[in-house]
Amino acid sequence: MRVKIAILGSTGYLGEQILEVLTQRKDFETTLISGYSKEKRLKEQARELNVPYAFNPRGKRSFWANSSTCLITDYELLEEIILNEIEGVFFAASGIEFLDLFWKLMDTSHTLWVASKEVIILAGELKSHLLKGRENLIPLDSEHNALWQMFKGVKREEVSRIYLTASGGAFYEWQGRWDDITPEMALAHPNWKMGAKITIDSANLINKGLEVIEASSLFGFDVEEIEVVVQRESFIHALIELRDGFSLALLSPPDMRSVILNAISKGKREENPFQSLDFSQIKSLSFSYPVPEKFVGFYLAREASRKGKGYAALFCGADEALVRAFLSREICFGDIPLILERVLEQEISPPESLEKVKTIYHQGYRLAQTLVLEGNNLQ
Repeated sequence: MRVKIAILGSTGYLGEQILEVLTQRKDFETTLISGYSKEKRLKEQARELNVPYAFNPRGKRSFWANSSTCLITDYELLEEIILNEIEGVFFAASGIEFLDLFWKLMDTSHTLWVASKEVIILAGELKSHLLKGRENLIPLDSEHNALWQMFKGVKREEVSRIYLTASGGAFYEWQGRWDDITPEMALAHPNWKMGAKITIDSANLINKGLEVIEASSLFGFDVEEIEVVVQRESFIHALIELRDGFSLALLSPPDMRSVILNAISKGKREENPFQSLDFSQIKSLSFSYPVPEKFVGFYLAREASRKGKGYAALFCGADEALVRAFLSREICFGDIPLILERVLEQEISPPESLEKVKTIYHQGYRLAQTLVLEGNNLQ
């Protein structure tokens, strides 16, 4: 019996890797794919996979006139199909476009493979107790997937602390001015190939701050119990410190295909056709902590979580706007943490509903946009 799945964000870098892994499997049937900005690539994927449905709310029906795939542009129809015809969903798109769908699917038996930090963080503002330990929710971030794997053999009460690892991004040894960093420089990640948003966030370690908040919701640890260490080689993805002084680590090459394979196998150890570690080529494993004076955005993300419910959503919305502004050269790289700090000064009330969480997210987005326009008053 083949599992019918949907891939939300199939045209992005992670979505392409998910498809690469799934094409080697006979036990999955890709039923629905989605993409926004790459309609031509979405149509190519639909033709290659012969999928029944493709979702693009901005799609042109005339473009799909001769296609055997049904183009969906309506969210309600998308939800209806996924709720009634799909058994598993990959959340591979960044942002909160599919937050409502994720919220509804949490009350179903659908398998949810989730790479979207924003979806986990915003849902966690209200339902963190429901995210923790769910058998049908499988994280696709390499760090959280590593923790998910290790926690299968470790009890929560045996753990004193967890560690997420960071590569340090493109500028860990950077000695120049942050304002001299261009989008092209920031997009040149030394170890991983990823989408633009996550790559920019990795360059200033904001991504790792968001992952701390995500890990708190997924595994039930306070932010103070989650450390981040810079592991430049990107071979170690996470560590668990046990109460008796021992620590566990999970190692693999920086290749998302291995993570995806493990995730769709639900933790079963299956033959991996992708790269594996060659220990003779590992000359060293180095560890350090993010420098506070340099990676201000990372510590601001942690501060957002400490400030209370709602601030993580506010931070996510602002960061989304600022990455877009940086990529379009409206602000400098060094402006991002300056504006985020200003955003966190905003007074908000704890959200009591999903709509309120989304309102706060958009509030952060708009406030960041306003501060971008003010420009000269950032210092």
